[in-house]
Amino acid sequence: MGQCCSGEKHKEEEDVALPEEDLNELVTTTGLDVSELNKYHKDFLKDYPSGHLTKSQFKAIYQEFFPDDPKRKNFADKLFQTYDQNNDGTIDFREFMIALSLISKGTVRQKLALAFSLYDSNGDGVLSYAEILEVVKAMYHMAGDPIVCEDVPPAETFAKKLFTELDRNSDGNITIEEFTEVGSQDVTVANLLLAKITEDEDDEENICTPTGNGT
Repeated sequence: MGQCCSGEKHKEEEDVALPEEDLNELVTTTGLDVSELNKYHKDFLKDYPSGHLTKSQFKAIYQEFFPDDPKRKNFADKLFQTYDQNNDGTIDFREFMIALSLISKGTVRQKLALAFSLYDSNGDGVLSYAEILEVVKAMYHMAGDPIVCEDVPPAETFAKKLFTELDRNSDGNITIEEFTEVGSQDVTVANLLLAKITEDEDDEENICTPTGNGT
């Protein structure tokens, strides 16, 4: 009897173990070690036996990690959509951990790549001027009234300048390569582009600072 139960317990642990490929990826992506990830995974499965989170469940957890803020009203929705690659309305443990780790401690390039996905509203793989304008308008809204900052132009003017700076080959579209390259080379531009997904309290002040190139 005892041998039977022990065997069932061992089988259950094997059934819920993270695939080695996912485990290795998450060690690199999140900075957590194997034992920590296995513990989080087991806890995740206790709360969500299906191994998947729905959008409402994800939003509830997201708000625990990052207390709700008017600046982030729609961010959890967009983040969920970014990682729900097959559009089935759920994300798994691997996708969940990657999403949270990128927000909290990803590299600038990783965060820029995430921001690009969020800003690419029609999912065509490039950013248009209209999409950059929406980003700038959101930043202006986050900053309150940008008119109080000296030398801050209207959103349309600012968006055109930012778009020109990001569109390295002047083909009328911004690729993820251009977006991450320019952002990783210019701190001010990076702060602007990441304003919606970073936790820095100083981000709201960045809109008052002209971008690095041009006038």
